[in-house]
Amino acid sequence: MNIVKFKKNINKYMIDIIKWIISVALLIITIILNYNYQNINFSIRLVLFFFIFTLVSFITLSTKKGQELFSFIYDARIETRKVVWPTYKDTWHTTLIIIIIIITISIIFYILDSILIYLISFLTGTRT
Repeated sequence: MNIVKFKKNINKYMIDIIKWIISVALLIITIILNYNYQNINFSIRLVLFFFIFTLVSFITLSTKKGQELFSFIYDARIETRKVVWPTYKDTWHTTLIIIIIIITISIIFYILDSILIYLISFLTGTRT
């Protein structure tokens, strides 16, 4: 019984590998043909690209890793809906606070720099 399951798993694995190879090959061929046939109308090339991209997406989603990727993207989308986003007012107030802090620290650094320059020039005797 285990040998039968093992053979089924190997077959599924091999089919998935073949699907991935076909997907990658289609994408590479699409890129090469798009580069070589630049004289064809852009809208026709765009429609063909979307058609091939859709085909590759369906092939990829039929693999185990493709289904895991789709599940991950779906779960991530659900999680982003659960996030409580700040209001415009909160965002604006936070931005203003950060700007005020940056200006204050810049002034403090300017004063400290001026004091240090004065002290060093006084100690070295290079003050004019």
